[in-house]
Amino acid sequence: MIAAVVLAAGTSTRLGTPKQLLPYRGKPLIATVVQTMSSSRVDKTVVVLGHQAEEVREALKDFQVSFVYNPDYAKGQSTSLKVGLTALSNSVDAALFVLGDQPLLQLDTVNRIIKEYSLGGRGMVAPFYRGQRGNPVLFDRIFFSEIEALAGDTGARKIIECHHQQLIQLAVDDIGVIFDIDTWEDYCQLISFE
Repeated sequence: MIAAVVLAAGTSTRLGTPKQLLPYRGKPLIATVVQTMSSSRVDKTVVVLGHQAEEVREALKDFQVSFVYNPDYAKGQSTSLKVGLTALSNSVDAALFVLGDQPLLQLDTVNRIIKEYSLGGRGMVAPFYRGQRGNPVLFDRIFFSEIEALAGDTGARKIIECHHQQLIQLAVDDIGVIFDIDTWEDYCQLISFE
C-alpha cells in the first residue's frame, strides 16, 4: 500500500497569508493538490494540518482523506513529515511526501513515481525536471525511522543524499515538480499559467 502524505501545516511566513487557501482555478490551492492525489494510484491520502487547520480541513471537505494535526508545525517541515508518518498503518509500504503548494504537479508524474517504485529494486523515487530534483518524493518504509529522527525546518534531503544509491531519478517533463508557492511573485506566476 502506498500513502500520500500532503504537507499543509505551514505558516506561509514569506507570503504573509496561508498559501494553502489561496484561490486557484475556482478553489483553494490545497484542493487542487489533493484532487491530484485522489485521482492517482495512491491507496490513501493523509493531510497534515497545522496553521489554520480548520480552514484547510473545510477546504477539503469533499475529499476522502484522513487528517492529522501537527501541534509543532511552527518548528518546521520535519515535524510535519514525522506527524504524517504517525498517521500511517503498518500496512503502508511507502509514503509519497507531497507539498501542499504544488498545484501544477501532473497526475501522470505521480502515477509514474508509483510505477517506478512498484517495479522494485530501490527504496526512493524522486522526479527530476531538467536535471533538478523536485517533489513529491516517495520513500519506502525502510527509511521511516530516519525520517522520524529529523529535526528543524528541513525536509528529507539529508536522507536522500546519504542513500543516493537507493534513489531512482525519474526524468519528467513536468515543471510542477519544482514549482511551489513561497512568495507573491510565485503566486502571480501561477495565475499567469491559467
